[in-house]
Amino acid sequence: MQRADMVRGELTIALTEGLSPPAELTSAFYRAQAERRVADMATLTPAAASPPPTPSPSDLDAYYKAHQDRFRTPERRDFTAALLRLDDVANAMAVPEDKLRAEYQSRQNDFHKPEERRLQQMLFSDEAKAQAAEKMLASGKSFVETGKALAGSDPAALDLGWIKRGDLPGPLADAAFALKPGGVTPPVQSSFGWHVIRVVSVRPEQTQTFDEVKGQLRQEIARDMAGDSMAKTANQIDDDLAGGASLDDVARKYGLKTSSFKGLDEQGRDDAGKPADLPQPAETVLRAVFSTDGGKNSALADIGETGYFVVHVDKVTPAGIKPLANAHDEAVKLWQADQRAAALQKLADAMTQEVNAGRSLRDVAAAHKLAVVTTSPLPRNGAAGVPPALVSKLFEAKLGAAVDAPSTDGYAVAQLKTIIPADPDKDKAGLDSLSHQLSQQMQGEFLGAFGQALRSRYKVEINRDNIDRLL
Repeated sequence: MQRADMVRGELTIALTEGLSPPAELTSAFYRAQAERRVADMATLTPAAASPPPTPSPSDLDAYYKAHQDRFRTPERRDFTAALLRLDDVANAMAVPEDKLRAEYQSRQNDFHKPEERRLQQMLFSDEAKAQAAEKMLASGKSFVETGKALAGSDPAALDLGWIKRGDLPGPLADAAFALKPGGVTPPVQSSFGWHVIRVVSVRPEQTQTFDEVKGQLRQEIARDMAGDSMAKTANQIDDDLAGGASLDDVARKYGLKTSSFKGLDEQGRDDAGKPADLPQPAETVLRAVFSTDGGKNSALADIGETGYFVVHVDKVTPAGIKPLANAHDEAVKLWQADQRAAALQKLADAMTQEVNAGRSLRDVAAAHKLAVVTTSPLPRNGAAGVPPALVSKLFEAKLGAAVDAPSTDGYAVAQLKTIIPADPDKDKAGLDSLSHQLSQQMQGEFLGAFGQALRSRYKVEINRDNIDRLL
């Protein structure tokens, strides 16, 4: 394999070495890429056009028939979901008192919190400095002042946080846990050096009583018991459904929680676009709903570790075209939007023609009470705030010419004011980078063509069955 890779690599080098674009080609590409153009631009928002009229019944009917794709309705389904949930089963479980007490006794460590102390520490490499710290503290200096003066430590570096006795080496633990809050240990040696420790505050040890944790224990044990019984119950539900039992009967028999939903699409939204409050994960439930025939039950499926669900598809409303009577207001709005867009396009075209006839865009825009802005120097790939289609047209236009194009909120009209040519002789680094990019592209295309020629000359058959067996 390594030898084949080496041969392949050497062949690739031999085929592509020295393959690079001519300097003239690179310079031409550079001039095209780096050229910039500046334009005056006016934006025509919907307010620039006169408000469209209300369509006549015949106009609306013709529009509806010509644009029926805009009035399509998705398939919708009414269904009932029944859930066997771990928490519901657990809440119905009776846990004997003796079982709760036995669990409490077996988990004493879980309910006991040892004493904790918030400590500050100064650590020194030799005993003399630790003793000097002890003397400064005895003279009335604060722990923070002493730590900063002798150890160069800021307050955050001194703070060890809340510490249990077992978190410290024996001698340090004995010294620190023998003091009252505010007390300071004498210098104590460990393998890390010499320590001086101050006790900031103390949290006494605590043991939660049985009554305090009884509810928690009942919930935990009940969930364990529910988990053990749920798989058995799920099998029984499967058997009953397979035997022809209705979902209502199964839900009553096993205490399943049911919810009904009407007119939902595959995304779980109603005809107003509002998402329904579906059992989670909603995607799994919807997948079952839309893969089950009308009038049938889905297979019982799990929802992770929290339970199982089954759905009954009560009604299927096929996808179709909304009748005009039901879509009247929507159709009027769409018709008016199209009329407004056409009016804006007509106005933009008229303004463009006026500019190209000899007037300036600023004069034409002023007549229509439109503001004009001057763009920043635009590259061919565009800039924020300028429609991409307008940029493309500006790079095809002659100096002084006007162009127009749709924008996100209407139309834009622009007049080309300045062309800033690119000079490859003044940007050697940019020219070299572009030459490298073109070389890479040429080499890739050459190798692709070479590989295709080899495949055409030497026919290769791939036996998928043998490959699958090997893998």
